[in-house]
Amino acid sequence: MKYSMRTLLVLAGLISSTTLFAQIKVTTQISSDASTGKQLIQAMVTGGSGQYSYAWGLSTPGVVPPNTASEFLLAPAQEAEYIVFVRDKQTGVSAYTTVVVKTLAVNEKHILRMPGEGKLNLGYSATGSN
Repeated sequence: MKYSMRTLLVLAGLISSTTLFAQIKVTTQISSDASTGKQLIQAMVTGGSGQYSYAWGLSTPGVVPPNTASEFLLAPAQEAEYIVFVRDKQTGVSAYTTVVVKTLAVNEKHILRMPGEGKLNLGYSATGSN
């Protein structure tokens, strides 16, 4: 079989573009709400077909909510390392990354009330000379 130079270049272009198309990269981002202690973990994927499946897990002991979405909301009781596996549904290529999630100190407002507060009656007497 004899191929022309143009055919070879087109085939080489298809192979390299398919390889680039198939590669994916996954990163994570955490958004926190200090008033509730909740944290939103998001997996962001670049490359591939744009149609992905997600699977979350833990690298450290703990409980992961069953989740196949690109993000989930949690209020961790202890520091934990989460891992997300991403698979391109069309090409079958996969990637993963890990993220350490720390617990947040929740900002709480405390109001102290003293007994009898609001009804303060002061009585006094004074004696003296001018």
